[in-house]
Amino acid sequence: MTELARSLKTNLGEIYSPRAPQYVIWITIVLMAAVAIGLYSLGRAKYALLMPVAIAVFWLICSPRVTFFLFIAALGIYMPQRITSTFAIHAFDVLMLILFMGMATDFLLRRRTEIRSTPFDWPFVILIVATLVSAVFAHDPRYSVVPMIRIVVIYLAFRAVFKFALEIGVRRVLLFYIAMVSVLALYNIGLFIILGGQARIFGLASLGFETLAMIAVTMALALMIWSERRWEKALLASACLAIGLAIFASQSRAPLVAIIISVPVLVLLARTKAKRENARQPLKTIKSIFVPFVLLAAIFVMFQSDFFAGALGRYQSFVESFSDPKGTVALRLIQWSTAWTTFLDHSVTGIGIGNFRIVHDIYPDIRTVPLYYKVKGMSAHNVVLHYLAETGLIGSLALLSLVWAGLRSGQRIYRTKWTYSNCGTAVALYTCMILIAVTFLYMRAWTWGQGGYVMAVLFGLTAALHHQIGDNPDQPPRSIE
Repeated sequence: MTELARSLKTNLGEIYSPRAPQYVIWITIVLMAAVAIGLYSLGRAKYALLMPVAIAVFWLICSPRVTFFLFIAALGIYMPQRITSTFAIHAFDVLMLILFMGMATDFLLRRRTEIRSTPFDWPFVILIVATLVSAVFAHDPRYSVVPMIRIVVIYLAFRAVFKFALEIGVRRVLLFYIAMVSVLALYNIGLFIILGGQARIFGLASLGFETLAMIAVTMALALMIWSERRWEKALLASACLAIGLAIFASQSRAPLVAIIISVPVLVLLARTKAKRENARQPLKTIKSIFVPFVLLAAIFVMFQSDFFAGALGRYQSFVESFSDPKGTVALRLIQWSTAWTTFLDHSVTGIGIGNFRIVHDIYPDIRTVPLYYKVKGMSAHNVVLHYLAETGLIGSLALLSLVWAGLRSGQRIYRTKWTYSNCGTAVALYTCMILIAVTFLYMRAWTWGQGGYVMAVLFGLTAALHHQIGDNPDQPPRSIE
């Protein structure tokens, strides 16, 4: 426990590291508080109440690391504030704006103003340009404004994660992410038990929990394999168990399929990495990573008739739908066929980013398709097909070039010889990059909302670890080739 407390103290110390001198921050806060008191005494209470908010924002701008971790934590909270029918502001959007302001302030105040390049800068820029091109030729350009802004914001988030991961440490950010998702999972499990298993529980993160959970499980398993401390292995195994139970509580099939794909890939990569590094401990630990899944299966079997009857029914119907499509599987087929038809008719630039939600205006006959009324206004639930329909070949190739860059960078960091503790991080990120490439084929949101920010986090962490390959003059890592 002493070792655990020491580790927590070190990690918490890394989170709070304000750039601005402390006396400047506190003098400014005192002055702002004095203004608030003055306004209140003059009968301007409404304006005085805004000052605490201004003080908090100012402090966050001066403490970008704190803001960065708050931004990561906010990805688990879905509380949109609707501005228009097509535009909503989230807590993570606000924190991203404050974080960017802190980065800009830090950039202007520091003597070192180097902007580090990454393998993903040009693919992101090309994707932004391709998105703009599709908007120019959009069926209704009004629906393209928000998606264009989202792509730019995702790129800014990627740059922020890249910067702070280099300063704080990639592994620390991974552990914080896993801890955040674990807390969400425990909350969801609590709700699930209280409601007697009679409802699908997504919790504070809403549908974004699917993406958060499947990535967190993959990360936790990889770090558990390469962990040197028993208490850390136990915590990571507990995190996997909790998140797995929360996935069952959501009765969602997409993250379950993702985990079924990622675990064998992870085991294969970890075994290969351990043999190349001549590391015996990970080879022993690999056998134990199935312990959380065995416990999870046992819990599921024990309570399948009480708490997990709904989940079992959904999983059974999913398997049966392969021979007789029905339910959500039938809906997916309608979405995919509609997206493919749209692409064939608008192959070069698509119907415009953000316009798939009004595809029924372009093809009025679709309104008569059975079940289509249930998917009206939704995405294609397949990122590749969605981009083919909305941005044509130009945007789709740009998007796939970003994914390809992620796979190449992931492979490079995987094939690099790291210190023991960083090996698990390299395996985790490479597996997550493979998982992103696969789930592009059946998941709905990797380029907007919470999913877009999660993608930015993964690409930012991968870029940070990739940058360290050539940025360690004292003991440079070498290729295993």
